[in-house]
Amino acid sequence: MRIQQLLGERFTFGRKAYFIVILTIVLICPTQLYAQGAQKVFNSVHDAYFDSLRNMDYPYTFPILGKGAAKRGYDLPYAWGVSGIYFTQKQEININSTSIGFNGSEMVDLSNFIKFGPTIATTNAYTVRPDLWVLPFLNVYGIFGGGTTQTDVTLLSPVGFETSQRFSVDSYGLGATLTGAFGPIWVAWDNNYNFADVEVVVEPVPAFNSSLRIGHAISDYNDPEKTLSIWAGVFYQVIQNDTQGSISVAEIFPGFGGGNFIGTLNDWADGLPPAQKVIAKQIIGKLEDAANGIDTSSSMINYKLEKEVAAPFNLIFGAQYQFNKHWMLRSELGVFGKRSQFLLNLNWRFPGFKKASL
Repeated sequence: MRIQQLLGERFTFGRKAYFIVILTIVLICPTQLYAQGAQKVFNSVHDAYFDSLRNMDYPYTFPILGKGAAKRGYDLPYAWGVSGIYFTQKQEININSTSIGFNGSEMVDLSNFIKFGPTIATTNAYTVRPDLWVLPFLNVYGIFGGGTTQTDVTLLSPVGFETSQRFSVDSYGLGATLTGAFGPIWVAWDNNYNFADVEVVVEPVPAFNSSLRIGHAISDYNDPEKTLSIWAGVFYQVIQNDTQGSISVAEIFPGFGGGNFIGTLNDWADGLPPAQKVIAKQIIGKLEDAANGIDTSSSMINYKLEKEVAAPFNLIFGAQYQFNKHWMLRSELGVFGKRSQFLLNLNWRFPGFKKASL
């Protein structure tokens, strides 16, 4: 969709500037799609339907400039919407730095003395997303929901050990989607900040999600409101690199045995610098208590991790079926790289407020 067609005479947006903006979107800011936007289907079967759009007096407040877009034959989605979304994601996380304390003590850096294997984070989220088409090509939305996160950690040194932690998460965020269409081909660019409030983390952890999708819309032969869209694109994610929190010895090392494990850890701790040795010995002592059946639930390990997503980019493929202008169902799969993801989204839309009569 040519942006200057949507803005009409109110805003002059030259051809050269338009292509600079599109090039910037493609090269700099790949994103995440949740909205498809105005469409113009070049199919003579539906000429009567699109002629009716041109001749109508667009009655709604949003999107702004909707009247001009309708006059040019664009089929606008209803401005207001709400989605129920299920999202699951599995990805590898690199832990670059680890600082540890015990029961509120000063933290010490153990990054040079422990080694992690692959750390896999799995998220299952159920969210509600209210949204609004502010302009024919700009959708803004909020994100509210919750779910669970599970982290599988492999410790390689000083001992080989695997632990899996599962916690509840509340999430909230804001985002915006910019769209454009060129006949049946559309482009969507989305950015959002989502904050995950995990029960064992001191402050909510922000994640920035960004994606670019290019798709094709296929209209139903008998009903222009029914469309099938398919797309491919690129997804990008970055998370806050430092996380700080507390967890009990009993939770992080469930079922940790004694014997050779405790002996190996003590030998390792004996070779640490004094500050690190004090903290390590305290934790090892509580691990030995746990192995002997003593309650250690009140013994807290304080931690600060410097981490990053192992592979911030991956490919995405998806499809959406619009039953009518009120209801649409979309699904998406993320593959390749060190992240996989799946999304299922049911969206309901309504036109909202009409313009006040003069």
